[in-house]
This record gives sequence, C-alpha cells and structure tokens, in this order.
Amino acid sequence: ASNSHKGPYEFEKIQHLQEFNEHEGPIWCMKFSSCGRLLATAGQDKVLRIWIIKNAFTFFQDMRTKYNAEKVSPTPSQESLVSHHSTESSNFAVLEAVNPEEARKFIFMPKPFCTYSGHTSDLLDVSWSKNYFILSSSMDKTVRLWHISRKECLCCF
Repeated sequence: ASNSHKGPYEFEKIQHLQEFNEHEGPIWCMKFSSCGRLLATAGQDKVLRIWIIKNAFTFFQDMRTKYNAEKVSPTPSQESLVSHHSTESSNFAVLEAVNPEEARKFIFMPKPFCTYSGHTSDLLDVSWSKNYFILSSSMDKTVRLWHISRKECLCCF
C-alpha cells in the first residue's frame, strides 16, 4: 500500500465562511450526501440536522413537496413538511437579516432543512444512501432510518 496520498496536508487560502449554531454541545459527526448538496450533522445534543446548500434549496423543497403531495391523506408529520413556508421564510429572513456581504459567503442555508429527534444519547455516526435515506447511530445502541421527505423516524433497529 502506498502512503503517497496520506497526510499531513497543507491547505492554502483557508477561509471561515459559516458556522452551524443550532447544535448544543459538540458535533461528533458531519457527512455529505452522495450528491454533495446536503450535509448531515449529529452530536451530543441527540439531534440529527440536515443542512442544504443555498442553491439547492428550491430543488429539495420541491422534491419534498411533490413527494408529500402524492399522499392521499398525509400524516401530521407529513403535513408539517408540506406546509414548508415557515422553514423557508425563516431561512430567507435570517439571510436578509445578515449583512449582504456575509450572506453571500454562506454556502448553506442558515437553518437546517430537516431536524430529527428520537435518539436518547449522543449520535456518533450517520450514513447516506443515494436516494436520500439516512441512518443515524447513537450511544443508546440504536440505529434509526430517516428520509428527508419525512419528519418521523421510519425504522429503529
């Protein structure tokens, strides 16, 4: 095995562009989706948060709305996702409240696209599927399955 691609690495022109302030306590895990437009963060506060790149917000919002519109009688959690205007408006309100030069630097929307609760201890790892399912594992010895179009846990292992 070759060591030619192993560190230490030197990075040039590193810039601080944005902070994620929604978590309480340390973030133990951050993983990008396979498309690179979504970022899952998880940590000590037992909450899985999904962040979305600014220029992909409309795409995923439309996908989520379309998916839930196909349901004949949505569950209460799906209804909250279909009526997404509160999340959307709060994201844009935060962007407008920030200095325009600062807002331009943001890569991600300022508020999470999805927030998932259910674990009873620190989250340690997350894993994405190609079609936006997410597995989260916790120190509570459970693994939970989520999808960005749904608000509730789909399965607990």
